[in-house]
Amino acid sequence: MLNSLIVRLNAAATVNPRDWEAFKQMVTETKVIVAGEGPGKVLTHECYYDPEIFQCLIVEAYANEQAFLAHLELIRPLSEKYQVDWKLTRLELLGPYSAAVVAVMKQGGKDTAFIHYGETLP
Repeated sequence: MLNSLIVRLNAAATVNPRDWEAFKQMVTETKVIVAGEGPGKVLTHECYYDPEIFQCLIVEAYANEQAFLAHLELIRPLSEKYQVDWKLTRLELLGPYSAAVVAVMKQGGKDTAFIHYGETLP
């Protein structure tokens, strides 16, 4: 696998305290989906919690843009299943990706501080 193809995503989120347990269950179910995708596609998928302030940091890495887009499709039903009140406060997309990926990310994060970096220094 070429490191130059890896797409990374970092996100910070705040969860409504009443939905904290449902949010954690949604993340647990996401982990099951990730395991099925395989380590050759999803390189990293971690969610770090601070339960005292109902916030989390999500760190993900995918082998390439296709693996990233496939993951988004696989987890889409979870957002329908779990009506969790949570807000992405920061969303960072890093790596090689197309304009279509940027459009998808902007669509999902209307109130989010969305930043994307596609270039690396030599």
